[in-house]
Amino acid sequence: MNKKTGFIIAGIVTAFAVLVGVSLLQKRPQEDSVDYRQYKLNVITDLASKNNYKDLDLHSVLSATDASGNLPENINGDKDAPVKIYEYADYPCSYCGLMNPVLNEIVEDYDGQVAVVFRSYILSYHEKNGVPAASAANAAAIQGYWKKYKDLLFENQDDWFYSTGADLQEQLEEYFEEASDGKGDLEKFREDMKSEAVEKKIAFDYGIGDKLEIGGTPWIYIDGNWIENKGSDGKGLSPVEYGKKIRAVIDEKLGR
Repeated sequence: MNKKTGFIIAGIVTAFAVLVGVSLLQKRPQEDSVDYRQYKLNVITDLASKNNYKDLDLHSVLSATDASGNLPENINGDKDAPVKIYEYADYPCSYCGLMNPVLNEIVEDYDGQVAVVFRSYILSYHEKNGVPAASAANAAAIQGYWKKYKDLLFENQDDWFYSTGADLQEQLEEYFEEASDGKGDLEKFREDMKSEAVEKKIAFDYGIGDKLEIGGTPWIYIDGNWIENKGSDGKGLSPVEYGKKIRAVIDEKLGR
C-alpha cells in the first residue's frame, strides 16, 4: 500500500467514525435533557399543596384546567363507561406493576362498561426514578401514547428501577419510541418531560391522593368506595385475588 492510498483509507475511516459518533450523540440524550427539576419530589409536593380541590368531586373524571397543566385525565378504556376504577399508582411500585395486566384485562373483558382512571402518586422512596417515569408517561400522553407507554413502564420495571440520570433518560426515550412505533416526536417528548404542564399534571394527581389520604399504591376506588386489598382473614390479596374482588364490585354495580 502506498502512502497516498493509506491517506485515502484513513480519511474514509475517520469520516465513518465521525458519522457514527454524530449518530450516537443524536441518539444519546443530552445532559440538559437529564438534569431537570421534576426529579425532585419536593417540587411536586410544594406545587400540589397550592392547588384548591375544595369544589371538586375527586371521585369523578376531572376536566383539564390550569391546575392540571391543561392536561386531561389518563384513562384506560371508554371515558364514558358506567363504571370507573380510580387507581392511584406509582410507576416503580412492584405491586402496581403486577396489577397492571389484571386491570387491563378487566377493561377488555367488560368491553366498554369499565374504565380505569389512572392518577400517579409517587412514593417518597421512589423519588429518584418515580418522578421521571411519571414525567415520561405524561409526556407520552400528550402525543396520544399513554396506554402503551405505561404498559411498557410496568412490564420493564426490573430494567429501569435502579437506573438514574442519562441511563434512565435513554431507557424512557426507548420506551417512547416503542410505544409510538417510531412515529412519535422524540424531541417534543423530551421537551414535554421538562415542561411546566407535565409538572402541574403530576402535582395535580399527587394532590388528589393527598386529599383522599391514600395509604399506599395501588389504591383503588369505585364510586368513592375504597376497595381494600385484604381478604376476610385480614391478609393481603394476590393480584389475581384482588382482581376478583374488584370484579365482584363491578358486577354488583352493573347489576350482574
